[in-house]
Amino acid sequence: MAVQSTLEKNTSQDFLRDPMVLQAIQLAERLRQAKGDELEGDEYRAIEEATGVSQEYLKFVETQALTSKNRNFVDTLRSQYFALESDTRRYVTSAAIGTFASLFWSLGTKIDALTTVINSRYGLFQTLSYLLIAGAIYNAANSKNSKAAASSGAIVAGAAFVMGNLFNMLLLVRGVDVEPFVVLPSIAGGAIVGYLTHSIVSRSKNKTPKDQAARQVLLQQLVELQDQLRERQQSITFLSLDVVGSTKMKLNSDPLAVEFTFNEYHKFIEKIVEKHFGSIHSTAGDGITAAFDNPQHAFNAAKQIQTGLIELNTLRNQLGVPLTLRAGIHTGLVVAPKAGDVTSINFASVIDIAAHLQKECPVGGIAISDHTAQSISGGIGAIGTERITVHETAATIWQRKKSLDSFRPEVN
Repeated sequence: MAVQSTLEKNTSQDFLRDPMVLQAIQLAERLRQAKGDELEGDEYRAIEEATGVSQEYLKFVETQALTSKNRNFVDTLRSQYFALESDTRRYVTSAAIGTFASLFWSLGTKIDALTTVINSRYGLFQTLSYLLIAGAIYNAANSKNSKAAASSGAIVAGAAFVMGNLFNMLLLVRGVDVEPFVVLPSIAGGAIVGYLTHSIVSRSKNKTPKDQAARQVLLQQLVELQDQLRERQQSITFLSLDVVGSTKMKLNSDPLAVEFTFNEYHKFIEKIVEKHFGSIHSTAGDGITAAFDNPQHAFNAAKQIQTGLIELNTLRNQLGVPLTLRAGIHTGLVVAPKAGDVTSINFASVIDIAAHLQKECPVGGIAISDHTAQSISGGIGAIGTERITVHETAATIWQRKKSLDSFRPEVN
């Protein structure tokens, strides 16, 4: 697989940055705890099928992890940092910026106070504070949405205020009196600055030429209009998922348990889709449709979802009945009404075909259309042998060769 070859090129110091490798390591550790013994070949093959990480590479990574237990604090901290979700990393970065900016400012103020006898102000630490604040603005401006930008700004301001007072106290900085009630306006101000900078950067990125004359000519010429539409045409792979028998499951369960379990189910799907570079296109009841630019990423995500249900059912399912899924994958050309926004695509046959494949797919399996299989490493032969045809679309069924259910811990 292409994903495996990419992973195998990574160095032993970089493996913890890859979410799929982390997933494989965590799954291997859980299986060891459930089994109470070391893993064998079948278990490693099951993990390889679930995560896309080759068993040889996983064993190599585990060996490296064992030999690096005595690595220094910086390496450990860096590994944990890169293991965080993207939004969490941004918030941690914001808190660190606010902390160090306040530290440098307090140090600069203290040094200036000590050097007043020679009438000198060096300003080095204050300059570093300004540079960190500029970094905080850049961090917020490049957030993926305005909510994350506002949160980043608020965290920077809050951390700077709280830690600044702490550093002033520890360094015995005099002449800096800040009332406690100012913390709330400071946080609000940071959130506003983060929101505004993100809005300005987003508008500048999406700015279009305002030459009205050229626009009128473009609208009047049919050929140029067709070319414009083709520019918005792109190949997208859609993954359709649905919970089997969910209606009956809900009727016989406590409403609070239903609400909790299906919320956890949605979080589970969204997390895996994001890890595999996809996005949620739409949800309808218990059905979820996800979109991917790369068919291989869609297939990898679908496999991890199907094989990872054991964890969801073991730890977060409160219904007493395990959730099972059907999945369908199809690739095709679509035209987004809003350029680059797959959620604006509502009427496309590729979405319908993915949904039809999902409905005809066996429980626990994935139906992959032949058109999609052409772009998957190994082609149809690497998927399976069972075939179906839905609305003149031929597809191959993927099923787990080795089930992880036998390693499921007992639930009291």
